[in-house]
Amino acid sequence: MVDKVLVQHEVVPPCKKDSNLRGEYRWYHSITGKVAIYLMLGILIAYGVGSGAGLFEVNRISHEQWFKQASTNSQITSYIIRNIYTSVTVKSNHEGQVISIESEHTLCDDETVIQTGFDPADMLTLVSTQTHNPTWLLLYDKNKGFIDTQAAQKMTATDGTVNSTALEQYYRGFVSIGGKEYFVGSIPIVNPSGELIGAVVSSIGERNALFATHNQLLKNTLLMLILILGITVVVVNWLVRNLFRPVPRLVQAVTLIADEQTDQLTPFQNQEDEIGELAKAIEKLRVAMVDRGYLQRMQEMAQRMEYMAHHDSLTLLPNRVAYRNSIDDRLLRLRTEGCIFNLLLIDLDNFKPVNDTYGHVVGDELLLESATRLSALINQSDMAIRLGGDEFAILQQVNKDSISEAEILARKVLEALSKPFSCSGHAFSISCSIGISCAPQHGNTREDLFTHADLALYTSKSFGRNCFHFYSHGMTMNPSNNLLFSQEIEDGIRNNEFFLHYQKTISLGNYGIEGYEALVRWQHPSRGLLQPHHFISVSEDIGLIARLGEWLIRSACMDAANWPAAKMVAVNVSPHQLRSPRILDIIRNALQDSGLDPARLEIEITGSEQLDREIILPTLNAIQALGVGIVLDEFGTGFATLDYLIIFPFSHIKIARSLIDVLDKCEDSQVLVGMLVRYALQRGLKVTAKGVETQQQYEFLTSLSEEEITVQGYYFSRAVENASVMAELEKMESTCNL
Repeated sequence: MVDKVLVQHEVVPPCKKDSNLRGEYRWYHSITGKVAIYLMLGILIAYGVGSGAGLFEVNRISHEQWFKQASTNSQITSYIIRNIYTSVTVKSNHEGQVISIESEHTLCDDETVIQTGFDPADMLTLVSTQTHNPTWLLLYDKNKGFIDTQAAQKMTATDGTVNSTALEQYYRGFVSIGGKEYFVGSIPIVNPSGELIGAVVSSIGERNALFATHNQLLKNTLLMLILILGITVVVVNWLVRNLFRPVPRLVQAVTLIADEQTDQLTPFQNQEDEIGELAKAIEKLRVAMVDRGYLQRMQEMAQRMEYMAHHDSLTLLPNRVAYRNSIDDRLLRLRTEGCIFNLLLIDLDNFKPVNDTYGHVVGDELLLESATRLSALINQSDMAIRLGGDEFAILQQVNKDSISEAEILARKVLEALSKPFSCSGHAFSISCSIGISCAPQHGNTREDLFTHADLALYTSKSFGRNCFHFYSHGMTMNPSNNLLFSQEIEDGIRNNEFFLHYQKTISLGNYGIEGYEALVRWQHPSRGLLQPHHFISVSEDIGLIARLGEWLIRSACMDAANWPAAKMVAVNVSPHQLRSPRILDIIRNALQDSGLDPARLEIEITGSEQLDREIILPTLNAIQALGVGIVLDEFGTGFATLDYLIIFPFSHIKIARSLIDVLDKCEDSQVLVGMLVRYALQRGLKVTAKGVETQQQYEFLTSLSEEEITVQGYYFSRAVENASVMAELEKMESTCNL
């Protein structure tokens, strides 16, 4: 399971982002605004209805209070009259309210004054004193109506009733007297025969004073309602804003997820309500997006690694791995469908002088241009391949005649590669030699077809180069000139023509030497110094890699055992060697004979070929059990995919040189290398970057994790002989002892 480290912190929306987010819609279009508006409208309607009802109720209560006060004043008036005028009687209704006074005489005639000793003015004064309001005694005249006995003023009702009859009965309401309006309680005075002779009227106050108090009460009530409404609006708005405060933050979180910014934890997940559930759902979405993005990056990485596994990093042509897969597929189709094909091996003539004279940059441009010209010559069903160095191949699908079609293509290749090249301002011409084998005439296995095409290629070189030959039975090679002849390699091992160079591995943390990688060289008696790519693949094809590998492991262990410091030594082992039943004994014997500590030995396995899990895995486990480290070389290319780190017991990886080469030119390569390094370090593996040659490459690798990465390449040192290693280590040891 791949480890994933996520930066988890609560979303804190930047001000700029927030403003942009809010700017997309006005506040009243937001959920908070809409809810607030709806609540405010509901509150306003409720308060409006309530206020109307309240005002109506205040008005009703005020009038009821007036009527009650008028009734009370009438009772007081009737009580005082009965106490003064003992001859009068009163008539009450079912509520006990006096509704009329019965008297033989008007209360203001002389006889009544003599009998009671009270003047009407004194009686009215006494009543006014008790009620704190004016009181009038009225006489009734059928023609003039009700007349005030004191001021001779006419009194009429003004509340909408018929004036002529309002005061003839028990009455409460507004009356007009002397140009002023009063709210009064009026009790009619009748004689024993029931005829109206007058009325006694007691006031509770003037109309203006009563309505001033009434209006002030309404005003105070309205102000109180407005104050309560304002407080309610503020409180409700605060509650709504706090209730929906998480919504913009959650919208922000979803927006960030949509923008693939998934490194921030979703807030409000701890709320025990729908907002909390929504936040948890958004968090699940974020985690799913993180997982999907991670898997997508892994898939893209796998695709890149798959492409690099089958393509040459310089020319982008299919490489030796793709060649083997393609020729195996074509051989299968040959057996099942009868589809025939040709194999053309192409070797550039005079490439080495160009490379030595003008440098590797010009040499790389020459190889790239040659690949471009070859690609332009082939059909869609054909495949142009770079096998390594200056060696190319073409797998040609045959339509009718193998010989004629191969001959036509070979002539086109000769013509294309013989045209002048211009690389970095240098102009020169080269040629090529071609060897051709046809399937199934010249073989029906990969090894046979390659060997026969190589024999034909050797024949073309023997004929002066710049030509092509088909394989024919009886073709042989001159052992003194052909590296593919097995006897030469056997003689080279026996005659000590092979030797080792060592390239040091540097720790970026302290710039100290961690160890050395053993690199084999061949001092050929006639061809001079040969690099591994000239003979390793050939040794694998002809079955001599096991013997050469045994010599390499033994020699490296012998050299490392004599180093004055406990430095690691790494030895390259081919997958072909791992399939040999003797590989475990070879390593064990080399360690025993040299006395080298197993912990100082690392076996490097290249990812150029697919590793058979059933065969290779037990062997690697057995090697690991010896205490020997196992390194996956060329990680990121070939078949060295992420699955290998899970399946096989690798303790160390080396990032492929083809990825490091383009670090300062290709941003995608920087991303890929960074992901590979972080992934390996998370799994506890040691990491080495191969082929570091520039300051920019070094600085980029340092920026990744300088304490945990080791590097090797020409930027630090070229491979040197064992004697130089010994001298370097002795110098370091003596320096440390000072």
